[in-house]
Amino acid sequence: MRKTTTATTTALLTCVLLVTGCGSGDTGETTPSPRQDNSVAPESSSLTADLALPAENYIFSEAEIAQLTRAMSSIARTCMKEAGFTYRPETGQSPDIGVMDRRYGVANSSTAQTYGYHFPSPKADRKSGATSLSEAGRVALGGKPLADGRLDPDGGCIGEAKRRLAGSDAEFGPDDTARKLNMESYARSQKDPRVLAAFRTWSACMAEKGYRYDSPMDAIDDPAFADEKANATEISTARADVECKEKTGLVRTWFDVESAWQRTEIEKDAEVFDGIERHKTDQLKRAAAELGESD
Repeated sequence: MRKTTTATTTALLTCVLLVTGCGSGDTGETTPSPRQDNSVAPESSSLTADLALPAENYIFSEAEIAQLTRAMSSIARTCMKEAGFTYRPETGQSPDIGVMDRRYGVANSSTAQTYGYHFPSPKADRKSGATSLSEAGRVALGGKPLADGRLDPDGGCIGEAKRRLAGSDAEFGPDDTARKLNMESYARSQKDPRVLAAFRTWSACMAEKGYRYDSPMDAIDDPAFADEKANATEISTARADVECKEKTGLVRTWFDVESAWQRTEIEKDAEVFDGIERHKTDQLKRAAAELGESD
């Protein structure tokens, strides 16, 4: 499965789906957290190892989403037990690859060599407990379905878990304002003259190696790379992609443009973003306390 270059899905939704056993391999809106080199994505091979966007202070990293998910699972499991149901949330392990590795296309020579433009899928340790629940159990877990058939996001034990982690009268999970900032800056950056000039330089470098793409997104979305696993051609293209990014300085140029725009927008509403950061911190503290991980 390939991973797109930007955070386009709601981490909150993914978090809830994981608890109910409908997990996805793409957590969508996440940011990298510091980590040691590992076999999947060694930082020493990444062009983005030292890069952190301003928005990262306000949205949730991969590790933070995982922490919220574990806390939700813990609360939901206890709630279900009190309701007379046995519920074992799905457990799994996602590859330790930071979003910055893929925000500007593949930027890690090690992952390019192994996966090309593909992203390794997480492996669940066991079947989700939600799939084995009775109808009454599913209602207890997720609440009664809404009139349009969708799951009630505030219903059942999942709703209770969200309220406990969010705090009174507060929204659970990522803030929409911060999430939109992170998405909009990515979209805007692709139209910036400096980034477009960097694309042209990168494209010329790729052409010298025998690959013809106007931008890194065109390479990622090449229909020739749509198979289940990366073939030799995809891997060689991805390797050339990373080499050209390094040679032309594309990643740094793109990052600098996007960072500047984010900082400007954050400074315009500093008080709002201060509140967003506090709420994020509060949720993570509650999650840590639920898991017995608090200081």
